[in-house]
Amino acid sequence: MITIVYAHQLEDSLNATIRNTLAEHLRLNNQPYHVIDLYKDGFQPAMTPEERRTFFTGTGESNDPQVKQYQNMLRETNHLVFIFPVWFNGEPSIVKAFFERTCLPGFGYTYLENGLKPLLTHIQQITVLTTSGAPTEMLTGYFGNMIENQFINNLVCNMVGAAESKDTAWLNFGDARSPSNEKLNAYIAKMKERFEQ
Repeated sequence: MITIVYAHQLEDSLNATIRNTLAEHLRLNNQPYHVIDLYKDGFQPAMTPEERRTFFTGTGESNDPQVKQYQNMLRETNHLVFIFPVWFNGEPSIVKAFFERTCLPGFGYTYLENGLKPLLTHIQQITVLTTSGAPTEMLTGYFGNMIENQFINNLVCNMVGAAESKDTAWLNFGDARSPSNEKLNAYIAKMKERFEQ
């Protein structure tokens, strides 16, 4: 099962176009998927006091029905996809909050003496589809490549099996303030290629 974690407020955005195009591609190719639409779902990024009190218990349990639903979706996932705009060179805060509230110790990972051990090892593929106002070269060079280095390698891969399989991909649509049809079509072609069976 492919799970798409989507984060954008506007339905007429470039990110929505990417999400809709990917969903249609998966449907036409009989690839099962579901979407976690963080803004549309009304996901609350702030951790509650009760969640903070029980965070380090290691049970991985949440009392929030929405978080439980997200966890059940992740249990069925073997390919995890993120679609979001790059803000301040990284992921939007609501995406980071998704991990903070959903991928709890005992569910997403466990602590070891020398680091973390991923628990969602059945997730063997990670794909991150982003848009940015800055050119991609600026994100990867001048701004320190935070999506790949921090988001994928340090956050996501500390919880999923893709860290071992090395099956991760990041596709960014840079200079998104003035997208051309030619550039969008090239991006979509690369995206579809990633999901060919």
